[in-house]
This record gives sequence, C-alpha cells and structure tokens, in this order.
Amino acid sequence: MVKSLVSLASFAFAFGGTGVGAQELEDDRPRAELTLSDDTLQVRYIDSGKNVDLGRGSRAAAGVFLSEERDIVLNADVLFPADRVFNRLELLFGPRAYAALLENENEDVLAVSLGVEMRYELDPGSGLAVAGQAFYAPDILTFGSANNLTDLMARVELQVQPRLTAYAGMRWFEFELPEGAGKRTLQEELFAGIGWRF
Repeated sequence: MVKSLVSLASFAFAFGGTGVGAQELEDDRPRAELTLSDDTLQVRYIDSGKNVDLGRGSRAAAGVFLSEERDIVLNADVLFPADRVFNRLELLFGPRAYAALLENENEDVLAVSLGVEMRYELDPGSGLAVAGQAFYAPDILTFGSANNLTDLMARVELQVQPRLTAYAGMRWFEFELPEGAGKRTLQEELFAGIGWRF
C-alpha cells in the first residue's frame, strides 16, 4: 500500500516536472475540507494568513477528527511560509495543537506538535499536485495518557472545478502510550476527500 503511494507520487513528479512553470496565482479565499476513510471522518476549515492578520502566505486552520471507535480529536494550527525552493513547491511550518478524547474513559490527550506541510504543483493547468504533512509532539509537549504523537500524511490532489478540489492519499496518525502499553493508532489507511473554496 505504501509502495503504491510512493510509486504514484514518483510518477506524478516525473510527469509534472516536464511542464513549464505557470504564473503563480494568489488565492486568499478560505476553504473547507471533508475527508473520509473506511473508519474515520475529518472536517477542516483553513483560512489564509492575510484574512486572519498573520501575513501573506501564512495559514490558520482548525478541524475535528472522528473514528469508528468514537475517538474525537480537535486540532488547530498556525503555519508560516518558508522560501520556495522551486517555482511550484510550497513549504509551510509551525505548531499544531491536538486535544483528543479517546474511546476509553480517562484516556484524554493534549499535545502541541511542530511540523511542516508541503505542496508541489505538477500541472498548473489541471491543478494536479502532490501534498504532504509531518507533525510530531515530543513527550515534553504531550500531556495525559500518551507520551508522544505522530501525524503523517501524503496525498494527490486534482482541481475538478475552480472552487472544488478532489484528493486521495494515506495517513499515519498515532499516539505512543506510556512505557509498556504500546501504541494507539487512530488512523493508518487510505482516504479520499474534497475541498471547497468559498
């Protein structure tokens, strides 16, 4: 499954790398995303830093994650842009906070993570892009019934309409429990979703 995603991303990079860089289009409209997998649902609202007075290129977002096991995770982040290494590559970094109400009683977790998001536009004409994120909360910033948190995601995006984007990918989302208790995996599966710009 993971190898398939890596192969798809490699093909997409190779395909998109032959294109001519398009003029960058600034879009400060907020957007909402709905993401579904077999066992989970996530809703996110993402606003530009210009709209929330963080500066152009920055982003603020908030979301809620639900699992089939009745885990509820609230998250919020503020991300700031890094210099673009390539014309169509966007990198953002910053903190993301998680508040998790897990299935079992007295297994709540509060964590503050640091991480990065990236997006590489393969074909500006069709809106084909690959995107990913990596967030990690160490033990010192994780409180409650977990020692740390890892949240990794990779996805392929396609702009279906000017305001509508469809995407699919893979997410690895888990807590490391106190010593000897192993890990609590909230999501490790393929997902699909749509994003709408207002």
